[in-house]
Amino acid sequence: MPGFRSQVTAILLILAIGCAAGPARGGEPPAGQLHVGWATVDITPSAPVVLDGSGYKRVTNEVEDPVTATVLALETRDGERVLDQAIMVTFDLVRMTKEVHEGLQRVAAEKLADFDSSKLICGATHTHCGPSISYAQTGPGQLYDISDRSDVMTPQQYILFLYEKVGAGIVEAWQTRKPAGVSWGLGNAVVGYNRRLSYADGSAIMGFDTARPDFSHVEGYEDHAVEMLFFWDADQKLTGMLLNLACPSQVGRKAISADFWHPIRQGIKAKYGADLHVFAQCAAAGDQCPEGIVRSQAEKLMLGRRKTSWKEELANRVIRAVDDVWPYAQAGVQTRPAFAHRVLKLDIPNKNSYNEARWMPSTVAVELHALRLGDVAIATNPFELFLDYGIRIKGRSKAVLTFLSQLTCDHHGYLPTRRAVAGGDYSAVNHTVGPRGGQALVDESVKAINSFWP
Repeated sequence: MPGFRSQVTAILLILAIGCAAGPARGGEPPAGQLHVGWATVDITPSAPVVLDGSGYKRVTNEVEDPVTATVLALETRDGERVLDQAIMVTFDLVRMTKEVHEGLQRVAAEKLADFDSSKLICGATHTHCGPSISYAQTGPGQLYDISDRSDVMTPQQYILFLYEKVGAGIVEAWQTRKPAGVSWGLGNAVVGYNRRLSYADGSAIMGFDTARPDFSHVEGYEDHAVEMLFFWDADQKLTGMLLNLACPSQVGRKAISADFWHPIRQGIKAKYGADLHVFAQCAAAGDQCPEGIVRSQAEKLMLGRRKTSWKEELANRVIRAVDDVWPYAQAGVQTRPAFAHRVLKLDIPNKNSYNEARWMPSTVAVELHALRLGDVAIATNPFELFLDYGIRIKGRSKAVLTFLSQLTCDHHGYLPTRRAVAGGDYSAVNHTVGPRGGQALVDESVKAINSFWP
């Protein structure tokens, strides 16, 4: 009976996913005049905060560089008729939480009568030097216990600060949207490195120890693409760009910082306009880090020769990628792109696959967004998603270019691959959803994207 039982389990899982997702809507999305609005908001706290993301308590009011939230409002219209909408927000934070995401959706619902608040999307760059918005880690006895520090801004207080500041930015971006055009570009910069090392016995670590005699190989793939969207006003003047990297921003450790995204923004603005908005997006990168592992000694010596920091070096690589693409950025500007935005609320299998006692699938509720904007697709997920899953989505997508945004709308921890789970260590065991759920996430994301290209 084991074979029959496995088949029945698989059928139940497929039915659960299918029922949660609902039928995919097919058909070519209508094209309409694109309208775009922007806002960039400084979300740097004025009081000491606990920084999130490194596994130990760091309380500081030192600011290395400001943390921001960037808001991009999108809408297409056919005359006065609205065709579809989206407001995307990216935060210099280590994670997004369901509470903050839904709280800002409520702000949008209260302030913007002509916007569907379910189509507001909040994501994070995964800087390890952003203020914590996680209650669970800051209570008495918890990892980041600050109960003895009355001078420290609590996550609750910081979240209220975000609602006020970013809420105003959402309103500004939406109310200032104007006729616009969009184009895409593709460049390359080595920023993300796979950080899981495999050894002769099949074990793996999330670390840097390549000197061990039993070091075998780096476990997984790296993606060095810099995926770009350029937004133009009616006079073909650049208003902003979206840059997508498969790498978290976690070079810094001690002070409040947007990490390498800050010098990227500064460098882009210096070259292409001080009023430009730069939207930072982190693709699937759960097994990636911005640190060279195999050639680390040589990289450090090269930094000395260049007289720069690693953060600046990574930023310069991205800026050079933009410079390389810039001569072609205005090719194919679309002012009336096909645009569609779907919100998916799914139950995907957790790492235990099913509940033995009730003989029912055990699942995790997730919110995903899928968008088509001209030739480009954007798909979100709430995980620290291992890169292989992102490559599966990109490889199967019908879009010319597919952008992924991890840690978006919520945070459900790492989502490791089957080979990572076999190797073990921190990022492969500290998770709620495993490889079966990861494949379900891929399949549902691809189905949603490809429904835009019948």
